[in-house]
Amino acid sequence: MSTRSLAQILTLVQFVTAGGRRLAVIDADGWEELMAWLEDSEDKRAIQQSLARLRAVPEASGAIPLEKALDELY
Repeated sequence: MSTRSLAQILTLVQFVTAGGRRLAVIDADGWEELMAWLEDSEDKRAIQQSLARLRAVPEASGAIPLEKALDELY
């Protein structure tokens, strides 16, 4: 899980010119942190969408009460 904001992570990017092209360069640790931030962001979006569906139509979502789920586990 990334503890930095996207803006903070993007400060790790450096720009170089090679072959007349301007390129963005980030080290491996920065890349991994960026990927973790993106994955966290996708997870949060998926959770928000699921919660919206659950709140709108709980019966149709297939959700079951926590108590029932725990009873089925034990």
